[in-house]
Amino acid sequence: MKLGQRLARSLRACGFVITAALWCGTTWAAFTASVDRTQLAAGESVQLTLQSDRSGSSDPDLAPLAKNFEILSRSTSNSLQIVNGSMSSQRQVTLVLAPRRSGLVEVPRLTWDGESSAAIDLNIAANGAGPGGTGSSGAAAGASANAAAHVFLTTSLDALQPYVQSAVSLKVQLYSDKKLFQASLDLPGTADLLVRRLGEDTTTQETRNGRAYQVITRHYLLVPQRSGEIVLDGPVLNAQVADVNGRVDPFLEKLFGQLQIEGGLGGTRPLRLRGDALKLVAQPRPPSLRSGDWLPAQQLTLEEAWHPADRTIEVGQPLTRQLRLAAVGQSASQLPDLSAATPMPPGLKAHAEEARLSDQLQDGHVVGQREQDIVLLADQPGRYVLPELRLDWWDVVSNQRREAVLPAVTLDVVAAAHSASTAASAGAVTEGQALPGASPSASSAAPEPNAQAAASEPSGASANGRVDWAWVSLALALLWLVTLGAWAWTHRRRPADGNGSNPAAQALPVPAAASASEARLAFQQACRAHTARPARDALIAWAHATWPNDAPTGLNALARRLDQPALTDSLRELDRACIDNAPWNGDTLGRTLTALAASAASRPSATELPNLYSDPPR
Repeated sequence: MKLGQRLARSLRACGFVITAALWCGTTWAAFTASVDRTQLAAGESVQLTLQSDRSGSSDPDLAPLAKNFEILSRSTSNSLQIVNGSMSSQRQVTLVLAPRRSGLVEVPRLTWDGESSAAIDLNIAANGAGPGGTGSSGAAAGASANAAAHVFLTTSLDALQPYVQSAVSLKVQLYSDKKLFQASLDLPGTADLLVRRLGEDTTTQETRNGRAYQVITRHYLLVPQRSGEIVLDGPVLNAQVADVNGRVDPFLEKLFGQLQIEGGLGGTRPLRLRGDALKLVAQPRPPSLRSGDWLPAQQLTLEEAWHPADRTIEVGQPLTRQLRLAAVGQSASQLPDLSAATPMPPGLKAHAEEARLSDQLQDGHVVGQREQDIVLLADQPGRYVLPELRLDWWDVVSNQRREAVLPAVTLDVVAAAHSASTAASAGAVTEGQALPGASPSASSAAPEPNAQAAASEPSGASANGRVDWAWVSLALALLWLVTLGAWAWTHRRRPADGNGSNPAAQALPVPAAASASEARLAFQQACRAHTARPARDALIAWAHATWPNDAPTGLNALARRLDQPALTDSLRELDRACIDNAPWNGDTLGRTLTALAASAASRPSATELPNLYSDPPR
């Protein structure tokens, strides 16, 4: 009896212990956390799996992960099992984490529905310090990390203590001995440091410690916006790499054996690699240059070129001044606009074309270039003097103020060729011929001393001379009639031939002393042929024939005289096409401008007429 009681008590104790153990085991296994690896190379991600055997709709508290990790992706799955009439549920959260730093990193304890998981330690290799890089573990540790790393970044700056608003070149190099999928490299700027990509990426091959790396090099332009210490987060590489540790379907594994296909059977996993932080100490402007323009540079050149080179033009002909400003250690956007730095003397107008900006790399330094064309037009002949052009800048190498100077230049503007020829023709008529209606005595000179000798010659010789001159005069008259008939015939055919298949061939040059009708016809032909320079020459000749005593000297003066906005715009297009040798469509101008005198008289005069080109800002 006593033995049976003892046995019963023992069985009850064992049952209690087993029940307690099962209950404790169920409690301990209610929430677990696990990772797929504990040793990570630089930039590699880790997969964290959180599993709970308790049913519910709540989510685990992931806030403790934010200190050491970035969550790249998250997925959730639920499962329900019924075994022997007993139902159990399971919820699983899978996270892909990117470590924020290297070294020994802990996955902290997490809580879910009042249950806690155990902490997990990870060992993450550092991103090594290559040539010019700044590894956090020193040169030796950086070399060791590079020897083992499959993917790593290096950064180098051409200046660590630049002046504020100067340009700094940053070189970022990506080394990889494995294939990267969907790779991108980002370097966002801040309000204190402007960041802009410079040029195109270059790809080279390099061998390090027996490994063949593909090296992608990218350059950035950095411009500090304030003085003092500026810290910028390093570049970030986001990519996908082959997951050699991924689970492969057993059937495929049996079929392919040990064959591994990158990004194929095993899939891919995210890779996020951070470069080292960048630190600059920007120097302020010198106390002596607190006000005014500020242009720091290592080297600066200011050059000019003229077209035509001798700087001699006719009235109405454009003269182009090409200014080129280049600065080492400065971006093109920071270079000043020099088009308004030179005041124009009276009678000379300037039109600045759009500047051409470019940033290049030269010996690892940023070189900013600004090129700009300034077109000058004169309304009156004469000699114009442009004052010298001065530009102050700060030499960051010698830490002193310098000045770039372009000397003063002299421009010679002469009268237009057709004006000179018209004046010469008028002078020749006045000097050698009698004006219509003048008496013979008014146009004849005093008799020469040998006139009496000529009168005393035999009458036969005089008669023969008169006969010979009569035949010569008759021949000249016939030639004049033939020329007049040929001109009338061609004049009748020109309007009909104006719509021919080759209008460009009909844009004939206009003689300097052409009549208004001839010049107008040549102008219309040039408009139909869309040839800018012949149209401009014919239009100037037409204006001289229309106003012989007060002719406009160029398109600028003609636009002011006509004073019609539509014509002014068309004339501006014509003049710019002549200056830039650009294609030109003359349909609008040829259709609008049909008569000069009527166009000029159709609008009342104004006290101030619009200029063809506006004055540059002073």
